[in-house]
Amino acid sequence: MALVQTPVLNHLTGEEYEADVELQRGKDDGPLGGDLTDEEEAQVEDDALTEKERTFLKEFPSWEKNEKEKIRKLYAIADDIDKKHRKATKIKIVTDSASVVSGVMSLLGLVLAPTTSGASLLLSAAGQGLGALAGVTNIITNIKEGFHEERAQAQANSIMPASDRELEDTKGKKTSYVTAAGDIVYKCGSAWENIRKHKRALQITKTHPHVTSVAKELMTAGESLTQNSRQVQKAFGGTALAMTKTALLRKGVGDAIFLGLNIYDLIEEYKDLKSKKPTDFVKELRMRAQEWEREISKLTCYYKKLTKVRVGLRKGLGDKLRFVEPCRTARVKGA
Repeated sequence: MALVQTPVLNHLTGEEYEADVELQRGKDDGPLGGDLTDEEEAQVEDDALTEKERTFLKEFPSWEKNEKEKIRKLYAIADDIDKKHRKATKIKIVTDSASVVSGVMSLLGLVLAPTTSGASLLLSAAGQGLGALAGVTNIITNIKEGFHEERAQAQANSIMPASDRELEDTKGKKTSYVTAAGDIVYKCGSAWENIRKHKRALQITKTHPHVTSVAKELMTAGESLTQNSRQVQKAFGGTALAMTKTALLRKGVGDAIFLGLNIYDLIEEYKDLKSKKPTDFVKELRMRAQEWEREISKLTCYYKKLTKVRVGLRKGLGDKLRFVEPCRTARVKGA
């Protein structure tokens, strides 16, 4: 990870840098002794330290402060996205619960169709309306979550070093807002049309009870061809009252499968909320921040070592301190 923005700090880690510094050092590196004035001590430091070392000691504190602030912002972005993801998960749990209730109502509507047409139509219409509302809410939640993640990705790329930018899209593809908008329009339009058909059918059951009786006979007998079948289709088309026994069974199986899938989604969302597992994008951000911290920790270690050398020069211990065992890097957040 290329963390250093200035040429002076661009080659500060590893044995190659220290070897390069040693080549620039004067031939006379022997221990110094005796009392020195402040001016003499400053001259000793200037003579014993290389140009790179002196510049590094001067620039590193402000550079370190700036880099740590960037890392703090990177962690803040990750925490914010993690918080928004948990909020979105809670909303999805509510919408998945609504989808389950919708599925139960639709199944009950099918079961009651041969006996109580009015209750069947009301349950079916309410179930389809609730299901559409849950579906639209889910789509909007996914759009918002994707938007927040894309914006956070742009912010993180503006903070990170140039060589580490362009975070990968962890979902493999960007949210298609056009497709999502199309899904919303379709779900709303379909739900409205179904509710309209059920409302019309409910009115017919009250005004034309004989047509309702014929519809019940079709559902009970399982016959699809009678002299009144066209009249039933015209009156109750798009509702359970217009189906034969076989069609009701097929519709019931399909609705039961969708109900099972909704229950599975609900359980998975609940597990996700309880586990507090971060998204791949959040894990990626935190991993980059930890790598960044490790690089800074290495440079901080070198800075402390070089500071000891500068102090030791005044005591005649400069050369010995150059070869002390390197300090251990600090433990980074989350590592």
